[in-house]
Amino acid sequence: MFSILDKTILGLKKTRNKINNTFSSLSGKTFLDESDIDILEEILLQADLGWELVDNIVDQLSKKEDRNLNINQRVIKIIKSSIDLDILNYQIGRVVLVVGINGAGKTTSAAKMSAYCSNLSEKVMLVAADTYRAAAVDQLKIWASRLNVNLLANESSSDPASVAYDGVSSGLAKNYDKIIIDTAGRMNTSVNLMNELSKIYKVVSKKTDDITVLMVLDANTGQNAINQVKDFNSAIPIDGVILTKMDGTTKGGVAIPVLSELNIPICYMGVGEQLDDLIPFDINYYLEGLISNAE
Repeated sequence: MFSILDKTILGLKKTRNKINNTFSSLSGKTFLDESDIDILEEILLQADLGWELVDNIVDQLSKKEDRNLNINQRVIKIIKSSIDLDILNYQIGRVVLVVGINGAGKTTSAAKMSAYCSNLSEKVMLVAADTYRAAAVDQLKIWASRLNVNLLANESSSDPASVAYDGVSSGLAKNYDKIIIDTAGRMNTSVNLMNELSKIYKVVSKKTDDITVLMVLDANTGQNAINQVKDFNSAIPIDGVILTKMDGTTKGGVAIPVLSELNIPICYMGVGEQLDDLIPFDINYYLEGLISNAE
């Protein structure tokens, strides 16, 4: 049985391996020359930490401060200073609206979140509000059966807002601890679909204000993920992020600009294909997997 720390470190293996040689060559150094800085800058950009943060790291490492710390420790300190750590003290609402673009892994993430909440002894209901893709409903039926959780799906309705409303109404009436709504994937450039998402949120808000909107981002997207969140956030308030497919990318550093530039918490990370491979995001574990173990 792997711990969350173990899974975080395993999930970041590809990104860590990408920067492994660079950090190994710099290990133990308290001063970086110009050549070292250029190498470090390139590898951190490739890992998708973002231009703004990498510039800050390079600038700080060029100074004479904290020479008593090694390079790994100094980079971690700089990264932490770029993040408002208070945003990581969040509470997931009773109703969770799962949103994102096509192919990011929303339906799977909704199911895995159900498994995680069920393991915490919470009573969970899944709501299939993707009325465009029949396969999404079928997929949720399989997950719900495996997890032994209730699923509300109205395959005769083509109105996702109506399905979401019915699901929340039923879940609240039956005292479910978590009501997780899977929505259809949509491109952030589609005005009609973004308006539809806004409608879903408004309809659900009529039943309760205890709502958390989680946006699912494919970690392979890299810096484009930032623009996706900004576009979705213009339609509905994005409260947190689920980063999926972290185990399959060398761009796992993208978690940092999500936190520092968007000031939105990462709530979960997807680090594998198994049911228990959706894990809570822990900044200390994450940095340990990304940098401290890069040797």
